[in-house]
Formats: sequence, C-alpha cells, structure tokens
Amino acid sequence: MRRPILIVRRPLVVLAAVAVTVSLACSGGAGGCSALSPIPGGRYDGPKTDNAVNIRLSPNGINYLNAHWRDLLETFAPGAQLNLPISCMKQNVSVIGDVYIADQGDASGSGRMDGQCDSKDRPANVNVKITGFDLQPSPPDKIEASLQVEIDTGKIYLSKGCIKGSVEFDSKRSSPSQNDLTAEVKFTIDTRWDKLLAFQVVTPIRGTEICGSAPCIDSDDLGLDDECGCTFCSCYACSAVIDVGDWGPIKGFILDMISPMLQDTIREAIEGQSCQACGSGLPACPTVGNATSSCQNGVCVDDSTSRCVPRFLGVEGRLAPGLMLSGFGIPEDALMDVSVAAGSSVSVDQGINLGTRAGLTSIEVADCVPALPPPQIAPAPVPDFDAEAPLDNEGNPMPYHVGLGISKSFLDLATYHAHQSGTMCIQLSSATVGLLNAGLFKTFLPSLGKLTTRDGKDAPMMIALRPGKAPQVAIGEGTFDPVTKKPVKPLIRLDMPDLTIDFYAMLDDRYVRLFSLTADISLPLSLIFENCSSVTPALGDLQQLITNIRTANSEILAEDPKVLADLIPAVIGLAEPALAGALKPFQLPELGAFKLKVDATKGISQIPGTEAYNHLGIYAELMPVNAQCAVAAPQTIASLARSRIPPASEMRLRGRPLQWPVAVLDVSAVGGEGTAEFAYRVDGGLWTTFLAPNADGQLEVTHPRFLLQGKHIIEVRSRLAEHPYGISDPVEVAFTVDWDAPEISLKADRARGVLEVTAHDTVSRPADLTYAYRIADEPEPSAFGPARVIDLAAVEARGGVEVLVKDEAGNVGRAMYRAPATVSRADLESGASAAGGADAEAVGCSSAGGELFGLWSVLASAGWLWRRRRLRRK
Repeated sequence: MRRPILIVRRPLVVLAAVAVTVSLACSGGAGGCSALSPIPGGRYDGPKTDNAVNIRLSPNGINYLNAHWRDLLETFAPGAQLNLPISCMKQNVSVIGDVYIADQGDASGSGRMDGQCDSKDRPANVNVKITGFDLQPSPPDKIEASLQVEIDTGKIYLSKGCIKGSVEFDSKRSSPSQNDLTAEVKFTIDTRWDKLLAFQVVTPIRGTEICGSAPCIDSDDLGLDDECGCTFCSCYACSAVIDVGDWGPIKGFILDMISPMLQDTIREAIEGQSCQACGSGLPACPTVGNATSSCQNGVCVDDSTSRCVPRFLGVEGRLAPGLMLSGFGIPEDALMDVSVAAGSSVSVDQGINLGTRAGLTSIEVADCVPALPPPQIAPAPVPDFDAEAPLDNEGNPMPYHVGLGISKSFLDLATYHAHQSGTMCIQLSSATVGLLNAGLFKTFLPSLGKLTTRDGKDAPMMIALRPGKAPQVAIGEGTFDPVTKKPVKPLIRLDMPDLTIDFYAMLDDRYVRLFSLTADISLPLSLIFENCSSVTPALGDLQQLITNIRTANSEILAEDPKVLADLIPAVIGLAEPALAGALKPFQLPELGAFKLKVDATKGISQIPGTEAYNHLGIYAELMPVNAQCAVAAPQTIASLARSRIPPASEMRLRGRPLQWPVAVLDVSAVGGEGTAEFAYRVDGGLWTTFLAPNADGQLEVTHPRFLLQGKHIIEVRSRLAEHPYGISDPVEVAFTVDWDAPEISLKADRARGVLEVTAHDTVSRPADLTYAYRIADEPEPSAFGPARVIDLAAVEARGGVEVLVKDEAGNVGRAMYRAPATVSRADLESGASAAGGADAEAVGCSSAGGELFGLWSVLASAGWLWRRRRLRRK
C-alpha cells in the first residue's frame, strides 16, 4: 500500500499566503500547520474555490529582492555559483576530424589526454559566478530576470592522436569582464490541471548568443594552448600545430557547447520549480477530470500533451482537531482535509499578483451538530492592496513588500467545516477547566446548592456547548482607540448563532441535565504580532457579546428561567481556555532566506452598505531570516492594587446583567524608553490586545471568568508602543473571588465524647480555613486559628458553643450547637445531634476575639450570655 504523503511545497511569495491561511485554519501550527498529517490516498479530492487568498508582491517588494539578490538566489544557486559539467566526448569536428574533448583524466591526472573516454575521466566543470541580479515586471504576465555572470571553464583538455591541447573560456579575458543574461519567465494558469499556477522560461535566453561583443558570449574570451608539457619530445611537434594554426573549429565547437548549456542550466533552475516531482516518497502523479499523468524521470508528465504537470505550490494535508483538543470533549474523529495552492489567477503590473485554489472539507458530520448544506461561496473582488494600504502617522500610504488578503468566503467555509466535523462541540468539566462543581454557581442559583449538595460536598458539574448553526466570520476595519488602545471596530468577529449550552450536575452517580440556554454569541478577535512573524490571536471586549437568549429544560430549578441567561458570560469565560487551545499562537514561515515582518492588519474591500469587508488584509515587509525585529523587550512589573468585587447580594440572578469583579493592577514596564502598553489573559485563556494604563499607572482587569468563585491567575505582559515587536515575558498576579462563607456541619459523637466540626468552602482548601469558638455566654469569640477538639460534655454542661470558620477571603461561616435539655439513650448510642443542637448561619464578615481559655472557665459564663440574648430579643 502506498504510504500517505503530506504535500508541502515552498516557493517564496506563494508560501507566504499559503502559510498564513493554513495556520489560521488549523490554529496552532508554528510556522505553517504542525497539526497537518498526510491525506490517505495522497491528495485532496474535495471541492475548491478560487482566490481564497490573494497575494501581491509590490514594487517595493521587488526592489527589496533586487537589493538582496544574493539571498534570493541562494535557493537556486548557492553561493551565487552555477556549475556546468562537460563530460568527456569524442566529437568529429569539421576540417580537424575526430577530437576527444574534456579528456580530463582523474584527480591525479591519470588518463588525461589519453585519447579515450573512460571511467577515469571526470567532467570538466564550467564555473559560472553570478555577480548581479535584477527582477523587472513585464506586464501583463511576465517578469524578466537579468543576471550578470563571469564564466570560467578552466582547462578543457583535448586530444587527437599525438596532438595534446586545452581550451579555456574566461569572460575576463576581454572587456567587459562579465556577460549579461536575461531570462523571461511567463506566468499562466493551467486550466487543464485544476487552475494551478504554471510558469516557464521564454526562449532563447538573451545574452547566450555568440558574437564579438557584449552582451553576447565573446569568442575573444576563448584561448587555446598546447599541453605537450615538453620540448623536442614526441608530442611537441604535433601539438605545436595548436599554437601555429588557430583551431577555430574547436573554439567554435566549445562556444556552441557553452551557449546551450547556459540556457539549459538557467531554464532548468527556474522550470525545475514549476514541474510536479514524483518518485519514491512522493505522491502518485495526479489525475484531474480527464487529464492523467505519469511519472517520467522524476517528473509528472501529462499523458496527452507530454508537458510537465504544474507543480503544486502550497500545502495539503489532514487536520485532526479531535486529537489536539480531545480533552475538551471534541470528538476524536473530528477530521478535516485542507488544500491551499497558488492558482486561479495571476497578473503582472508594477508588481506581481497571485491568487490561490483552496479547498477544505470535513470528513464526516459529527453527532453533536445537525447536517447543514455548505455556504454559498460568492466570488469576492480582488483586493486592491495599494489603494487600501494603511496610512502612516502623516496620513501617507504605508510602504509594504507583501500584501496578503484572506477572503471572508474562505473563512466562512473553514468555520462551516469545523462546525460539521464537531470541532466546536465542547465539554467542560473538572478534567478540562479545573474545579467545576455546583459551588461555583450557587451564589447565582441558591436552589442549585440545595439541590446538588450531598454530605456537605458540592456535586460535580459538566457543561456542554453545541453550536446549532455554522459560525460565520465578519471582517472589520481593525481600528483602536488612540488613547486607551482598546479595539473600536474589531478586525475579526466570530458569530456563533444558536449556540446551546447544557448544564449538568452529578446526582446519584449520574449526570442530570439541570437546564439549557441557547443564544447568539459574537467573539471579537484581533491579531498580535511578536518578534516579526509570531502571530497570537487576541480577544477583544467581551461585555457585549450575547443576544437572542432562550432557556429550556429548567423545571428542576426554583429560579425564573429568564434570569438564567445571565450565566452565559460565566460559561464563555469557562470555555475560553478551550478556545485558546484551538487558537494557539503560530509562526509565519521563513521564505527561503527571508521572513515576514507584519506591519499592519486591516479589513480591505468593503462590502457596500455595511461596515464589513471582503478580505482580511495583512501588510508585511521582507527581512533577512536572521534579522531581529526587536532588539530587546521590556520587563513587566505587576501587582494587585485593589479588588472591586460586588457584594454577594448583588450576584443573585434577577434578570439583569451581573456585575463583573475587577482586579486593579499596578503595572509598569522597565528596561526601555517609550510608551508602555499591557496585555493580559485570565486562567490560561486568550490574550487581550495591548492596552494603555490609566494616568495612575494602573490597569483594570475584568473578565467573565471572574463571575466564578475561585483563585484566578492574571498574566500580564508589556511592550513599548514605539517598538511593538519586543514583548516581555508574562508575570502572574493572583486574584481571588469568593462570595460564599464556609459551610459548617456540627455533629455530636457521644461514643467518642466530642463535637465533630466539618467545614467546607468553595474556594479555600480545608487546610487554609481557620477556626474560632464562642462558648455560651462569652461576649466575643476566640481568635481565629487551627481547628481544636471540642469536649462534648463540657460544651453541653455550659449550654453550647458557636463555631466560626473563616476562609482566605475573610468570609465567616457560623454554626451554633445548643445543649439539649435532655439526652436520650438513643442519642448516646447513635451519636446524633441532640435536640436543640446545631444551628448554622453563613455571615459575610470577619471577626476576632479573645483567647479561648480552658473550656470550664469559658462555660461558666454561658448562662449569662444566654440571658442577655433573651433580653435583647424582648
């Protein structure tokens, strides 16, 4: 069976667009898509669309390549050198007869000019040194590549009987010292082969002709010498004829060899990039419609036209998001095949414009989503990168080298197939998002706590997200407030209509659905670029993201179903780490000897009558691959200045939006001069865009995840606005949200003679709880400290005891144990709480008091305190 092959072809400009698109599609591949695996069968066979991505190499980009031509040619001619081998041959030359040409012998000289071509003879190497290079567009479909070369053949040995000689071509023999060669490359779209980009060298290559002056190959640069090596020896008289007679036919023959060799070498260097390779370890030659091909000499050749099949310049493979994100409940068999390659359109003006052929298809429809028809892909206008280039600070169009435009229609196609494959079906549980139990929600839903608490423990919960319709992508202007730096019109908005959220709780060893919420949700996204070409998806403002809310299946709860909608932001906060796992940072690939430095992103080609755009535009510069975009990054310093947490009474669901807690951070960036900007993320979710601190150097952090009680981690990183590519390492700031006091259970254990105290808190661990005690008529409780053993008989002798438990946030829970009037025999045997026993009340405050002395002395005052409380009640 043929082994599946992952197809990745990497030409310079085409790869830029392909890599951006696929990286966005698979979200997490650094430098392309590391999640791609081979497609079984070798090739993508699903539907495709034209101009999913458009690429423009601008005039400035061409000028940059011309200025860095040595780096550009490194792929084709390492070290700016070409070597043309001439093998030993027996050639009949007019007038002269049979001559052995390139009779070189081996490295030691053995077999040289021995009048035969055998295994001893190494090829004579013609060295072509490239001393200059220039690209010039030639509208409407060609570019001219001009090379300045120095040609030095070294000695090519000749033999004819006793005649021993050599011929040597050196372009420096006469002026000028170099030859100018010009190859014209024509671009076409091969409609027979899936509209792929094709290109070929237009012959002949100018400058390879033989004539007496530049730019042709000059015969005066060719010298002929005898190689007898001795005087008055047997070969001397024969070889002297070389010096006396001008053996012109030999010189002409050598020149006639060099000219086509130069043409063939240059043509092969260029066209070798245009033909589809085949052979061991490569996919079988393709079949498209009625067009078939077969492998011949390592190249796929069209069976009908005998021309080579255009090379697939792009990326093709299988995405397996189910394997990457199976921990979030995404079906393991969620699979998508993707193909992006140069094709569909090409044109040349002052720059070069390329389109792409792209396809993406889900392998199967997942059980968690309904089967839906694919979106109608309407052809979008080709973006005008130059006319819509971003403006600099003076209002002038920003110069750029490479423009990339990713179409909305292709992004919609990608989200459709992600939906159909089940990639957007997410399950959240303690296994994926940390502690997830009923305690996180009972602040909002008191009836939930009563329903799901067992033996003082909160029931585990699970939340499932099921998208009813395929998400759509809206491309925005991508603008920011000039002062706060907050997004004004997000670059990307991911709209998820009919997203259903099911809430489950573990009751009696099985998950029971408590209620369901369905809403239309929009997520604003931006892109952050770090160190030139590292791309991080960033989250915008989440305050306004939910519309069209519906509830269902909520009969089990006491709360009004309408108020349940206010829980959606909290769920989005829970799901955000899963989204961050899907939209991981990725690296734009190196382009041969270059890399991209992204300067700006924006929507381009506005859709009439809307604020949306047809293309996501990326404007970038080319840079040497080893160049640094940022010399250094600042160091971030961040700490929690204060917390603004609404009181628990404000967090009950009453049909109005819940207030989000706010962490106010003191922030600063040291180690550089400039205007500091800060970004943050919460609990491993998505980073925000970079924001400006207020005048006091503080950053207010709020997030829907703060609606959930717990210990949250805020990560903060910084950059300087004047040097945006140098981003600091993140620092962590802890932020605790805890509304509920510890719950306390008191139980008289008469067999052991102690009062058992069990305390549970939603946020704090048992080891982090502290205890205080107030015995009967003591006016104040003891100071908070570790838990103590309570002597049951001593407590009952003095009327009871109040136990106070404080969590790390300062919330205090209280429970009162009152001594029973009588103690029955059953009480003694069972150890149950006596009549008039424990009475617990949670209080959201902290308190402190004197030391708890010996129980006997404290119990002595219990009667007095009881009488005082009676008088107060009257």
